[in-house]
This record gives sequence, C-alpha cells and structure tokens, in this order.
Amino acid sequence: MATAQRLDPPLSHNFLVMLSDTSSASSVANAGVASLGGDALFGEFSEVEGLKVTQEVESRHEGGLNGTEHRFPTRITWGNLVLTRGVSRVNQSGWDWLLGFGDGQVRRLDGMVVLLDSGRMPHKMWKFRRGLPVRFEGPRLKGTSNDVAVEVLELAHEGLVQLPVSRVGPETDKAGS
Repeated sequence: MATAQRLDPPLSHNFLVMLSDTSSASSVANAGVASLGGDALFGEFSEVEGLKVTQEVESRHEGGLNGTEHRFPTRITWGNLVLTRGVSRVNQSGWDWLLGFGDGQVRRLDGMVVLLDSGRMPHKMWKFRRGLPVRFEGPRLKGTSNDVAVEVLELAHEGLVQLPVSRVGPETDKAGS
C-alpha cells in the first residue's frame, strides 16, 4: 500500500535570490547573479521582505443610499523588495549600485526569488521586472550588542509575478501511475 506524500509548507529560511541585467538578452531564469563592475551584486541574502501585491479600491457613494458604499477595483501596486545580508568585507556592490544612479549610471535589474522545499527544489517562485535601488542602509552599530552587522538594500520594481513550479521527478511519476 502506497503512503500519501506529505505536503508540509516549506521553511522560510530556504530561498534564493537571483538578479540579471535587464539590458542583456539572457533570461533571469538562466542568469544566476548579476555582476556590477566584476563583483556579484550584493552577495547572498539572509532575508527578503516585500513579496506582496495590493489591489487598490475606489469608493463611491450613491445619492439617497446613505448606508451603502460601492467599492471598485482600480490598480494593482507592488511593494518594494527589502533584501538584507550580513556586511561583507569585500563586496559593497549594493552601495555602489545605488550611488551609480546619482552619477548617471542607470542600471536596472530583473530578479527572481525562489522559495525551496526541504529537498532544495523550487516550491514557489516570484519574478520582478526592472528593479532599481531606492535605499541602502548600513549596519546599526551598538557597543552593547553582539548581533551580526547587517545591511539592507531596498528595490523598487515594475511588477511582480508568481511563476508556476513544475514538478519533475519521482513524485510526479508516482502520481501519474
């Protein structure tokens, strides 16, 4: 008798962030980590926030119906992505990328955030388009703390989509037979 496969939610610490240059012909799915001046952009991340979409709503009041408010959908908006990592001794590419915009070196990046399951296989994937840095925050320094020094890069972007994850492997074969 076959046992049912468990479908536990994945743990939130198991993820990847990939970035690619929007001006290149390569797809973000094949790109890996983007390069700015020879350094991998901002290194690896320990936290990602902002994977969200919001439907804005407009309210209308109809004359004579004082107890009713009609609500209509308007536009979809995306929050900024906030990427956090430990301070690197050799890599300051997040800082350099943001300051490059001030110097006229505009370089947008596409990106993908991939949540992995316990077998390190993709569970959920989100892709964003034309990201640009809007905030870089250095570490909070405190003499009475032994926390890891972290820095934050906040990215605005022009859209976030959740991509389908296809399952190929033993689980798929069992389900098909």
